[in-house]
Amino acid sequence: MRGRPRGKLLRKLLVATLLPTVAALAVFGVLAHEVARRSLEDELGRRLATAAAGAALTILPEQVRALGEEAGSRDGRGDGSLTHANVGRKLQAVRQQLGVRRVALVTQDLVGRMDTEGAIPHGALAHEIRGDAAELARAVSGIPSASPLFKGHDGRLYKRGYAAIGAGPNVAGFVVVEGSADSFAALAAFRRWLMAGGLAALAAVVAVTIMVARRMTGPLGRLAGAAERIGRGELDSPVSIETHDELGLLASTMDEMRSALRARDERLQMMLAGIAHEVRNPLGGLELYAGLLREALAGQPERLAEVASIEREVRYLSAAVAEFLAYARRPPPEIGSVPVRALLEEVRELCLSAPVEEARGPIVSVEADAGADVAVSGDRGQLRRTLLNLARNGVAAAASQPAAGTSGRVVMAATRRGNTVEIQVRDNGPGVPVDLRHRIFAPFFTTREKGTGLGLAFVQEIVRDHGSEIHVDDAPGGGARFSFSLDVVGNEGARN
Repeated sequence: MRGRPRGKLLRKLLVATLLPTVAALAVFGVLAHEVARRSLEDELGRRLATAAAGAALTILPEQVRALGEEAGSRDGRGDGSLTHANVGRKLQAVRQQLGVRRVALVTQDLVGRMDTEGAIPHGALAHEIRGDAAELARAVSGIPSASPLFKGHDGRLYKRGYAAIGAGPNVAGFVVVEGSADSFAALAAFRRWLMAGGLAALAAVVAVTIMVARRMTGPLGRLAGAAERIGRGELDSPVSIETHDELGLLASTMDEMRSALRARDERLQMMLAGIAHEVRNPLGGLELYAGLLREALAGQPERLAEVASIEREVRYLSAAVAEFLAYARRPPPEIGSVPVRALLEEVRELCLSAPVEEARGPIVSVEADAGADVAVSGDRGQLRRTLLNLARNGVAAAASQPAAGTSGRVVMAATRRGNTVEIQVRDNGPGVPVDLRHRIFAPFFTTREKGTGLGLAFVQEIVRDHGSEIHVDDAPGGGARFSFSLDVVGNEGARN
C-alpha cells in the first residue's frame, strides 16, 4: 500500500503556528524591552534633572561669577575663599545625598568652575558636555533636562542632568549632575526573563501543536486508509467515526458514500448476474442445437464449416458471459501461501493447452523464470487468473506482430526484492502505446475486434486486492511489460 504522508500535516501545522508565534514573541519582546529601557532612562533623567535643579536653587549667580574672579587652584578645590568652600559643600552634599557619580558647576560658556571629582579643571572648557547643546538650551529656558545615555571610559553607562543657575538674561551657569545607569542591570535581567519566557511559550506552542496535530493526523490517516479501501472496492468494512467535529462529519459522510457504493455495487452485480443468466440459457440451447446440426450435416462437409463458425461464436459468447459474471461477483481474496515457481509453471502449462494453442499458433513460446523458490502471500486461484490473462494477452500480441527478426515470445519472471517479489509478464509484440496505458485497465475498454474489455480490469482489481498496483511499460528489446509486487510470506505488512 502507498505510504500516507502523515508527517506533512504535522510540519505544516508547526510552520503555520510557529512562524506567527515566533514573530509575535519577537515583536513583543523587542517592544517590552524598548518600553522598559525608555522608562528606566526617562526615570534616571528625571531624577538627575531634578537633583540638578535642586542644587541650582542653592547657588546664586553672583557666586558663580565670584568663583570666576577668584584665583583658586586649578582643580577647583579649597582655595581658601568662603564662596568656594560654601559652593563646594553644597555640591558634595548633593553628590552624597543622591549617590551620584559627580556634581559639577560650569559657566554659561561651559567653562569649569568646580567639579566634585575634578574631571573639569577650574577655568578649563568642558568639552564633554558641548554635545548636549539642545539639553543646555532647555535648561536656559528654565526646564531642567537630561542628556542621552553615554558610555564612560570605564565602559559603564552614564547620564547627566542639567539645570540653569539664574533665569533669563541672568543665567550665570549650569549645575551638572552625572549619575551611572546601574538600574540598567535590572534591564539585562528583564531581557533574560523575556527570552526565557519566550522560549517557554514557544515550547508550549510546539507541544500543543504536536498534540493537536497528532489528534488530527491519526483520524485523518485512518480516513485515508478507509478511502483507499473504498477505492479498491472493499465496501464491507464501515468507516469508524472517532470524533464529533468536522473530522467526524467527514468520516460519517465517507461511510454514507461507502454504503451507497456498496448498495449500487450489489445492484450492479445482481443486474449483471441476471443478464448473464438470461443470456447463458439461450447459449446452452444454441450449443445443443449446433451439435445436433453438426450430426445432421455429417454427410455435407461444405456445411460443417458453417456449423463450426456457429459453435466458435457460441463459445466466444459463453466466455464473455463467464467474464461478466466473474467481474460482477469479484469475490474477496482468500489469502494463503502461494509458491511462485509452481504458480508460474502452472500458468505456463495452461497457456500451452489446446484452446490457447489454437489462438496463438505455433510460433509463440511461453517461458517461466521463477528464480529462487519463494512463497508469496495471496489467493492462488485469483493470482493464477491474473497471470493467465496477462500471459494470454502477451501470446496474442506476440503472435500478431513479433519484433523484427524474432519469433513470438512471452516470458513470465519473478524476482525477489527484499520482502517482496516482483512478478513480470513481458512479450515481444508491438507494445502498448503510451497514450493508452492509462485506459487499458478501464472496464469495457478494448483494442481488439472481439473482446469484453474486462480482462485487464479484473487483473487490476485482483492486484489491488493484494495490496499492490500493476504497471505497464516497454519491455527490453520491444513489446509490453506488465509488473506488480507481492509480499513474501511473513511480510504482509511490508508496504503498509
